[in-house]
Amino acid sequence: MANTYDFYKPQLSSEYPEVDGPVSVVTYVAALDAAYAVFKEKIAKAGKRAQRAGLPVEKTVDESFSLEDVDYAIFHSPYGKQAVKGHARMMYNDFINNPKAPRFANIPDSESLLNATHAASLSDKNVEKVFVGASKASFAQKTDPGMACSKRLGNMYTASLYGCLASLLSTVEPTTLRGKRVSLFSFGSGCASSFFALKVKGDTSEIREKMDLVHRLSEMKVVSPQEFVDALKVRVLMFFNFLCSLHIFH
Repeated sequence: MANTYDFYKPQLSSEYPEVDGPVSVVTYVAALDAAYAVFKEKIAKAGKRAQRAGLPVEKTVDESFSLEDVDYAIFHSPYGKQAVKGHARMMYNDFINNPKAPRFANIPDSESLLNATHAASLSDKNVEKVFVGASKASFAQKTDPGMACSKRLGNMYTASLYGCLASLLSTVEPTTLRGKRVSLFSFGSGCASSFFALKVKGDTSEIREKMDLVHRLSEMKVVSPQEFVDALKVRVLMFFNFLCSLHIFH
């Protein structure tokens, strides 16, 4: 959690809030970094406890949890590109943690990326570009299956992560999904974030059938942008009339 006034800033002279997009994106990235780091630490500690107890562990104490350890990775997705950036940032964190891993052999100018400060990396467009490119195939495999709601509905705010989970359950065959591990990143401006994981242990067929999500999304009514603009004009007029009734402009 952090005290960052990054997104919804009320503007009393307008129905609409003030939004600082760049600050919100940087806040999202910083929150992902912090939450993912804490998750990695928890996994490492759990592995050490298991090893001391003589229990089987998936990794040695010298290995760190990474994107490679999940079958699917879904994110708070206010819009599609933010999930692309989130997935890329997760891979960037794995790179910083283990730059010698074979999967990072083709990362261009890796030394300069490693020498950059964390603060600089948050808004560095080159860092973003390099890892969006490097993670393209991984995104298609691990994240895109959970993007049906985000692509069709746009920003659902808090619900966006769980829209991604619903999308994943709806677009991946239950037999394929069984036994798979999913990472989830939740974020809210202001800000608070969490990173956690789940494993699909049972049959998801009934959930998929009852949600009927893919069909319901395809049945949505599509209207022209002008209809949306006209609706907003009505809301603005109503808001203006409300302010006049309070004598704010007198």
